[in-house]
Amino acid sequence: MNLVGKILTVLILIMSLAFMGFAVAVYATHRNWKEVVLLPEDQVRPGKNLGLTYVVKKLGDRNQKLKDQKIQLEGDVEAERKAKDQAVAKLESQYELIKGQHAQLGQKHEQLVKDQREAVAAMKATQTTLVSLRDEVLKLRTSVAEAQKDRDGHFKEVVRLTDELHQAINERQRLNARQTSLDADLSKAKQVLRHFGHDKDMSLDSFPPQVDGIVLAVPQPSLVEISIGSDDGLKEGHSLEVYRTAGGSSTYVGRIHVVKTSYDKAACKVDPNYRKSNVQRGDRVTSKIR
Repeated sequence: MNLVGKILTVLILIMSLAFMGFAVAVYATHRNWKEVVLLPEDQVRPGKNLGLTYVVKKLGDRNQKLKDQKIQLEGDVEAERKAKDQAVAKLESQYELIKGQHAQLGQKHEQLVKDQREAVAAMKATQTTLVSLRDEVLKLRTSVAEAQKDRDGHFKEVVRLTDELHQAINERQRLNARQTSLDADLSKAKQVLRHFGHDKDMSLDSFPPQVDGIVLAVPQPSLVEISIGSDDGLKEGHSLEVYRTAGGSSTYVGRIHVVKTSYDKAACKVDPNYRKSNVQRGDRVTSKIR
């Protein structure tokens, strides 16, 4: 074998090793997309993620559960408001009742004072006939003592009812303050929603969460791969902004739309209407440019 043959043999050996390395690299990066989409939970193994179909189903169930909790909380708030209204009405009724009882006790007190004065007047009028009317005077004294005792009892009752009235007034003031606070919180929440052009019943699925990532690869000018995925809350249809930083300044590149997500990555399509320049590997990705 001459020198040329030896050189060709060595080149063939080197090229064989190179192609074998390429084949191993291609096999290592191969990915079974059917498993990525349809892998059930009972077949998940270390290094593999739950299929996207089941992930979407779980997220849908979670979304429905959150909606049910929202409806339940709104019902609880309405029930609490009704309970508050009933409590206020009950306290007002009790207040009117106590007010009426207080007026009645005042009339009884005036009557007792009047009776006492009449008894004293009668006692003075009978002093001239003290001997003959001693027994009657003793009876009148006993009647006065009972009247005083009865008056003292009514006075204590008035004090007790007054305390209950003050407690009812304080409770009503506390409930009014709580209602004012709840009305203010509700009004503030509605103002915030109106300020951002949202409605309280609108769906939040079309809005991506606040995320930041980078472009990992650009296999095609209109298709990119980014470093954030479903674990960051991304879903198909979410829109993200792409910008490039260089020399301490940022340049807007364009907008991309998520077409497929995995646990830590996502495939996105470049929106030609917002493209300012070609997306490059290493560009920054965010849900909102600040």
